[in-house]
Amino acid sequence: MALHEKICHLRYCRLISKSESVTVRFENTEYRLLLVDERFPSQKGLTILRSDGEFISPDFLLWLSIYIGEDLLDPFQEVDTRFVWHRGYFSIGEKDLQRFLHAAERALHRSWPAWKRDLFDSALVYFSGAIRAGVNYMPINLGLFALSLECLGNVRYGKRDKHFTFGDRHFMNLLTPRLAPIKRDPAKKLQVKAFEKRLKSDLDFLNHLRNAFYGHSLLHLAVDRRRLVDELRKWAIRSGCSKKFATLSFRYARVKDDIVRESFGLYKLGLRLNRLFIFLALGFSAKIPFATHDFQMFGDMRNDEESEFRGMRMRFSDSSGT
Repeated sequence: MALHEKICHLRYCRLISKSESVTVRFENTEYRLLLVDERFPSQKGLTILRSDGEFISPDFLLWLSIYIGEDLLDPFQEVDTRFVWHRGYFSIGEKDLQRFLHAAERALHRSWPAWKRDLFDSALVYFSGAIRAGVNYMPINLGLFALSLECLGNVRYGKRDKHFTFGDRHFMNLLTPRLAPIKRDPAKKLQVKAFEKRLKSDLDFLNHLRNAFYGHSLLHLAVDRRRLVDELRKWAIRSGCSKKFATLSFRYARVKDDIVRESFGLYKLGLRLNRLFIFLALGFSAKIPFATHDFQMFGDMRNDEESEFRGMRMRFSDSSGT
């Protein structure tokens, strides 16, 4: 492989586009993204080429990772498409990606004091660490998503006289002013309120998960264990499951095992919340890209799809498959 190219393998989504390649500019350098390459399975990777022949910028890889929601920085990637269906399809287009990269460049060159720059950079590093860890480290990396959001809240506050924790949800100030004018539109008011209600519920749920596993380790307290089971059931219902299914899926006596079983859905919860507020911090309030199943508990399994891991090829099927 040449110095100016990098093959990136996707783990949790399929990448689709109207064209076989996308060309964008970042920091005065042109990059070409090849979405079709014989070196990776269709829709499950991309090749990045830098036009001037130099090493690909880590900053470019970081921002592209944020845009797609997949770790593209890892220098030791391997083909692992066992779980590529969990997020569904992610659509990438030249115009929208370039718009995002312009916003990222503006963020990189903002005239901020050093402490504020460090906080913003830490938010990106925590996010990058969480997606590098992936589902294998669940639910530990939910804490990294929460730390990233905590940093964004303090960047938004913009002063050094106080520090807000994740539970304070100060990062919501990135969103609330943008929703206010939309709420005044009678045709959109109810839809926006429903979105805001679900978002706040998901944030509360993430806080409970973080406290249970990452910082405070509250699962040894009976009251917190019961509260977490209740929150897990509510999350399942918000995701489209029946009340009966949610009750059967999460039990007090086996809550740790139940959380491990649903790691993919919970990972998507932290991923989408973190990406949403990073986009908001960049100035976006519309056209924030998500994969087709990012807001769903389950993924988009296809019975005809072949998966690969460390040289082994396999096919999975759901309970109704043949």
